[in-house]
This record gives sequence, C-alpha cells and structure tokens, in this order.
Amino acid sequence: MKPAKVTRIIIGCAVLHNLRSAVDPEPLEEVAKGDMFQAVSDGRRVIDTIVANYFT
Repeated sequence: MKPAKVTRIIIGCAVLHNLRSAVDPEPLEEVAKGDMFQAVSDGRRVIDTIVANYFT
C-alpha cells in the first residue's frame, strides 16, 4: 500500500477508537494475547480487543 493510504487507515482507526471511548468510556476486560480471538463470535468484541491491545 502507498504511505498516504496507510496514513488514512491509521487515522480512521484512531477516530473510531476515540468515538468508541466517548460513547462507552468503561475500560475493557483484560485478555491474554494468546486467547485474544478464542471463542469470540461477537464482532464488536473483536474490534474492542484490537483497539485495546494495539491503540491504547
């Protein structure tokens, strides 16, 4: 990917993270990195886990 596109994706992720934090400021539960996606069927939980592990 081009650097400009990567930058736009990262900025988009940061905006989504900030919106999520503004709507629901409750901290997320701790998840071990090895178990991050084990038995996760809820898309919202996957997004929250990724944000918590890589963007906070």
